[in-house]
Amino acid sequence: MDKDRQIITQVAAKIAADLVDKNANTNEKLGEFATLFTNIKDMIFDVITADADNAQIFELAKQTFNATAVGAGDTVNTPDTLQIVGTQHGEIPEWLIKACKRDGITRVYDNRDGLSINPKRPWFKAVDVDKAYWAPKTRTR
Repeated sequence: MDKDRQIITQVAAKIAADLVDKNANTNEKLGEFATLFTNIKDMIFDVITADADNAQIFELAKQTFNATAVGAGDTVNTPDTLQIVGTQHGEIPEWLIKACKRDGITRVYDNRDGLSINPKRPWFKAVDVDKAYWAPKTRTR
């Protein structure tokens, strides 16, 4: 397996692991992981090989995971459910609110003030659990 395929496979495994129901028993977790991993990996490789546009990617995700679109006006969180502990350095980004809601995180530290010194440090870090958040990488074609 070439290096690119290894990386994509690892990413698919990480995504699948994050999506598995943590409250299920071991056999259910393994079965859910196997299904999710296979679907996510196949979907990523299909998108890469087909050079799909966003509409095709959405349709593929919709079919695979029974997904629904989230409109721009839909609220994913209210500001009072995500608390910045310590000093807040700017507005709370929408991607952070979505990620924290997904992970059940309600309190984070804002580390953006130190990014000029160490750009690899997480932008935000959860207070109560070992979870860190970086800004999503943007792709340009």
